[in-house]
Amino acid sequence: MKDLYTVARDHGVVIERWPLTPPLEAVYIKEPCLPPIIAMSSHIAEDSPKYRTVLAHELGHHFTTAGDVLPCKMYSYADHLDQSRAEHRANKWAADYLIPWDKLAAALRAGIVERWEIAEHFGVTEEMADYRVRNLFGLA
Repeated sequence: MKDLYTVARDHGVVIERWPLTPPLEAVYIKEPCLPPIIAMSSHIAEDSPKYRTVLAHELGHHFTTAGDVLPCKMYSYADHLDQSRAEHRANKWAADYLIPWDKLAAALRAGIVERWEIAEHFGVTEEMADYRVRNLFGLA
């Protein structure tokens, strides 16, 4: 599995650190005639599971979402559904990439079964570990 920076570079995605105001952790920006940009919050430590998880989620937007996915005000239920679908697709891409099925199966066989153990083993947040397992069994 390639490093997330390598994946981004190979696909022309620029990763920058911006002083984003929490709770905003990152944004994916794609404008015509410009390279896509992932702006990661400078408040998240670069060597943390949170950073790795958020970066993978934003790369998920790059690979799975067409159009504008910047945070926006929802004007209708359809807007909310479209946003939710985009977030689900980005989460699914990130979960599949960070916690591949074959490696997860091996970890489970080795007795790594608790949410925190899976998160620690794969270097992701507990929320991402939970999402991956729930998605695997059709619960997400």
